[in-house]
Amino acid sequence: MQIFIVIALLFALFVAIFALSNSEIVNIRFFGNIYSMSQALIIIGCTVFGALAVMVLGLFSRIRTAFKMREYKNKIKNLEREIEKLKENINMLSNNKIENN
Repeated sequence: MQIFIVIALLFALFVAIFALSNSEIVNIRFFGNIYSMSQALIIIGCTVFGALAVMVLGLFSRIRTAFKMREYKNKIKNLEREIEKLKENINMLSNNKIENN
């Protein structure tokens, strides 16, 4: 986990240096409108938007994994109950066999 944080910070530093090196004013055409803004602002904004998108997708993945884990835990509990019932049946059968002999 710590290595991930270090890599993320290094990437953020790289993006910040790159953005500040490219800080000219540029025209952006977006939905039919033309905006004049700093290229650095666009680079940083797109990076932040991408990070947020990855975070949201990761959140969906975690939620799906949590549901799967709950499903598997329920299956395990059901199988453990079934094993206990089978053990009880085996014990009953073995006791009946001993009594019959």
